[in-house]
Amino acid sequence: MCTNRDLLSREPCQDSFATIKTTSRNCELHMLVFDACITKSGTTPKGETDLVKLQRIGSHLFLDRMPDPFLSLCLVPTKYPLRAPPSFRHAADEIQIGLPALMSTYSDAYFTLLANWLNDCDLNHPDCYLKTIPSKKGLALPTKLLDVGSSASQQSILLCSSTSLGLKGEDTRYIALSHPWGDSRHNNHFSTTATNVSPRLTSGIAISSLPKTFKDAVSVTRALGIRYLWIDSLCIVQGPQGDFETEAQKMETVFSLAYCVIAASSASGTSSGFLSSRPQRKSVALNLSANSGKGDVGDSEDNNAMVYVCEAIDNFQTDVIDGPLNQRGWVLQERALARRTIYFTERQTYFDNQSSFLGDPNFPQVALTSSKGGKIRLYESLYKTYSRLQFTRAYDRPIAIAGLEQRLVAAFDTRGGYGIFDRVPFFGRSLLWTCEEPGGMRRIEFPKEGLGRYRVPPSWSWMAYTGAIGFMDLPFEGVHWLEDDIRSPWGSAVWEMSLDTSGSGNSTASSMWHTGRTDQDNNLSGKGRRLVVGLKVAEKKIKWDAGQRHTGINDAKELRVVAVGRRKSKSNKPARALEHHVLVVVGIGGCTDSGGRRIYERVGVGSLPGDWITHNEQEEEISIF
Repeated sequence: MCTNRDLLSREPCQDSFATIKTTSRNCELHMLVFDACITKSGTTPKGETDLVKLQRIGSHLFLDRMPDPFLSLCLVPTKYPLRAPPSFRHAADEIQIGLPALMSTYSDAYFTLLANWLNDCDLNHPDCYLKTIPSKKGLALPTKLLDVGSSASQQSILLCSSTSLGLKGEDTRYIALSHPWGDSRHNNHFSTTATNVSPRLTSGIAISSLPKTFKDAVSVTRALGIRYLWIDSLCIVQGPQGDFETEAQKMETVFSLAYCVIAASSASGTSSGFLSSRPQRKSVALNLSANSGKGDVGDSEDNNAMVYVCEAIDNFQTDVIDGPLNQRGWVLQERALARRTIYFTERQTYFDNQSSFLGDPNFPQVALTSSKGGKIRLYESLYKTYSRLQFTRAYDRPIAIAGLEQRLVAAFDTRGGYGIFDRVPFFGRSLLWTCEEPGGMRRIEFPKEGLGRYRVPPSWSWMAYTGAIGFMDLPFEGVHWLEDDIRSPWGSAVWEMSLDTSGSGNSTASSMWHTGRTDQDNNLSGKGRRLVVGLKVAEKKIKWDAGQRHTGINDAKELRVVAVGRRKSKSNKPARALEHHVLVVVGIGGCTDSGGRRIYERVGVGSLPGDWITHNEQEEEISIF
């Protein structure tokens, strides 16, 4: 097949599959290529006459027409400074320094590598490393931390109140664990509760009693030389008389202020661990002396490096982005808010200094420089992705993204909550979300106790339901938003005063309200228009939230539509001639709000011709919860 020189060249090299198969019986390199052809999924050559065409790009060998690396290369210096012969110098500058064999996950060398990643990031990426907690309002250490001690021989850890520690400067560094809880039938969640929090604060927790995932987190934290660790189920008091509702609202700062987040990507739950032994990959050392003529690579004085061809195991997209941990609803926020993360996957360990989340290392910094259209596409993409993630407890759906929501509200210089943003053009577009869940969306059952009065999201929020969402595809600058027809709860005088925390009578767009933390009225108000066509005609243009019309809705008279916007007209056509984008609502029994308005709930959205709905000046004023 190809010589070693061919593999290190930037030019493609090729051989027939039949030749590789035959030669693999006597050549380790050809055996490695042959095995990769057999085991790699996709359009790998397997026919006797098929050509295997390889090309080196950086540290990887790519097979023709395949997007993922086919094999990888690593450079191992035998001493420093690194010297390479002239014929190999171009490749030596491009191939990543590494080791062909994976280090043991419990070895000193492995933990030293992790520490070196962080130290290098500390020196070269100042935005990733906070030497101390900024004194800005609202930024503080997590309420509780785990003191793991400074010695690996210590047999217990202590749950601490962070305010009692008096930490300053680099002493404030802590590690945050991102992990799956797993099914409680197979995993010991080992939660802190109102009944065991006191002994954990005073006597500590024996390491031998911790589930495997938490033991591994303690080992990593100690090995990195960090004293404190945050784990949600241990540092937040769970269950009745717990502080979950208060602490869940602080997730923005917990993960954004962490020295580093460690992600247990290979764990299936709290009991499985993430420092398990990893399968070793196959590798072959290249004979560099075959690359050159007399007096070149073969001269040991001119060469102090080895190059290995290895199985390609680096696939961040598959292992992390598409991995099982990232399918958890809470993890989207954790990943976005973390300044840097070490991912422990089944076959590889990855260090990410935040560049992978929507291409924004300081999310949502990109929103500050984006156009309004860019901001809209940003939150639509984020919420569509989030709505497809999984939760152990479906009722966590509103709060598990509240930290990101706060950041977006501030970046957009607006108000909002429950996945909806105030003010044109965000308000109307974010209200016009659509059900994209096969079989329809279902209302989430929220606990009746332990939650604030309006902790349950209103019907106009997609956070009140399970299932995937989309958004109406409406042209930018092509919709006239009807601000007089529908009004957000954030524009009232009551809200203006409640948002003013200074006592000055002023309020700011990024005031401290967010999903799950208010006793104020969350109802929308607006004009309830009637349908002037039959139900069978109207529902051709309606997209029901439940996937189909509810069996209890039998007549168009039972419905109201609230116009959110209408198509702009270039020829001054009357409203009746223009398409209207509407919320479809139905009355909740005979319920009325404090102002005497009848209360409705959302059941769908639609784009209806203007002459299908009423246009009276005295439309009924309704409230939508």
